[in-house]
Amino acid sequence: MKIEKIDIKYMRKDQFILHTSESLRHIKVLPWLSVVQSVEGSYDIALGTEKSKKTGSGGMFIAPSGIQQTIVHHVDPISERMRCRWIFLDVLINDAYRPELLYDFPTIVPPQERDELDTLFDQLFVSEDIFENYGFYYNILKILFRMATPKNGAVHRSIQCTLEYIREHYTSEIRIDELAKNACMSSSNFYAVFKKQFGVSPIAYINRYRLSLAAEYLLSTGYSVAEIGNMVGIPDPLYFSKIFHKAYGLSPREFRTERKKDNGVT
Repeated sequence: MKIEKIDIKYMRKDQFILHTSESLRHIKVLPWLSVVQSVEGSYDIALGTEKSKKTGSGGMFIAPSGIQQTIVHHVDPISERMRCRWIFLDVLINDAYRPELLYDFPTIVPPQERDELDTLFDQLFVSEDIFENYGFYYNILKILFRMATPKNGAVHRSIQCTLEYIREHYTSEIRIDELAKNACMSSSNFYAVFKKQFGVSPIAYINRYRLSLAAEYLLSTGYSVAEIGNMVGIPDPLYFSKIFHKAYGLSPREFRTERKKDNGVT
């Protein structure tokens, strides 16, 4: 497909320093294309059902939207801390397609492109000018697409439709039969196809998607825990805290407090 137009619908940059992150393990599903760099320390990253890969110190990984990420943090052996930075992008090609539908990206960024992205990250993370930032993001996309390869064979359109449905309806109750109907499949066949594709059940995937968004909102907004639970489709505060703690090892309030403490925010 010839790319005639690329629109950035959403963009965000962030960074943190952790002093207690050795072997910390997170599993997340995000609605954005992610480019993540371990400035100090390193990551082990596994996407979907793939085997884990190592970034190495200063390395970068790319995670497509809608794919489960299993991330393990490793501190730098000298500084005994981990410092990382990342960007999130929601991109639309030709007013119709997200990049992940059409292209495969390398999980670990090769050295040459890593150095180029590192320079752009340096510039982006000190800039507060919205016009400059758009330029940096588009230059980052240019490098990403240079590394990308067109997907081989037909994309499973039913699963892509399901991911779009979850993206649009995650704030409401979602049932398996609704997802199967949207994918034009029987419930049993849909369940099997989805689990083979993502390695988890549809409900587990949806909960991970909601909790991943909740974690980002806890760090990037001032909304209360109860408000964030409602925002991501988990209105019961006790249940929200319970499953968040199971996923992150901390309550939502503790997660917010610890991350701010690690970054020197009081």
